[in-house]
Amino acid sequence: MYRKRLVVGTLTCLILIAMTIPVLADAPTAVAWLKTQQNTDGGFGSPASSVGTTADVLLAVAATGDNAIAWSKAGKTPLDYLTANVGSVKKAGTLGKVITALIASGKNPRDVGGVDLVARLEKMIGSDGKIGGDDEYINDHCTAMIALAAARRPIPTATVNYLLGKQIDDGTWAWNGDTSAGSGDNNTAAMAVVALIAAGVPADNPQIQKTLAHFKEQQNQDGGFPYINPSPYGTDSDSNSTAVVMWAIKAAGQDPAGVDWKYNHQDGHSPLDRLRAFQNDSGAFRWKDSMSDDNLLSTVQALIALELKTLPFATMDVGEPKAESEGTPVILPVTGADLWAQTVIMLGSGLALTGVGIALRKRRTGK
Repeated sequence: MYRKRLVVGTLTCLILIAMTIPVLADAPTAVAWLKTQQNTDGGFGSPASSVGTTADVLLAVAATGDNAIAWSKAGKTPLDYLTANVGSVKKAGTLGKVITALIASGKNPRDVGGVDLVARLEKMIGSDGKIGGDDEYINDHCTAMIALAAARRPIPTATVNYLLGKQIDDGTWAWNGDTSAGSGDNNTAAMAVVALIAAGVPADNPQIQKTLAHFKEQQNQDGGFPYINPSPYGTDSDSNSTAVVMWAIKAAGQDPAGVDWKYNHQDGHSPLDRLRAFQNDSGAFRWKDSMSDDNLLSTVQALIALELKTLPFATMDVGEPKAESEGTPVILPVTGADLWAQTVIMLGSGLALTGVGIALRKRRTGK
């Protein structure tokens, strides 16, 4: 009888342990698939490598506890590719991706082939707080904010307020900064929440709570999220939207695998359940069930969410710029309750030209 109870008790413990680790079976196969996508120049992207996509892969792999910075193809590594190409990057959003990815990979972004990426990014902060030029949008601004947080650099009050001021009444943000009713989407809203919390905005801020409530309303019965509902392009859950909303949920201190985010708070599916169901046999993730091919953007965004992490999940004291790079104004970190009035443009900026479906699958930010 004692032996029987011991066996039953042991099995029960093993089952409970397995239930608390829902992601370990998924990440290694996804990482292995990503490695097969490396190009001979050391970078990632299709048909040719791009700085943004290479940074995406580095960040995703780092989220799993692995490090892709030294992965080699034809004698070239991702670091080789970035060192050779990052100097020509003009967009704040792409610089932000690289900074966050390098920090997560243990590399100081103040010296990449002699280029101080952090100083370059800080010089892109405009007088109105917006980060980046006229051809950059909300996702670029958010990605740059996350990078500054990863580098433990001060984020201007104006930069935070610029983003807060772009929220739409329904709790969303639009990829292009439009604040008219119905112009927002879940992906951009999720990135905004992640960036604001990374900048020090508390999760109980009314504008963030409004966005979280919006996500509750947007959640599909399968536990996942669409790009936006309603939409003339369909409202099925997709892996990109589900992943980045999970980032936002995690940033707000909530559990995207927990009961509070199960559909209807009952025995339904959680966002994590739905995200895992998007994984193909290859290890890669598909964008939607109706478009089942392996998708690089879906895979890199999903990996971070599978590990129940948000951005930035790694930070580094990058130090001060060299003398010749100085000149960035000293700005106090964001504090005070009076400020809190508040795969994704990575995906959504292509909407106006190509439609939601194609943009979500193919839009990539390069140089």
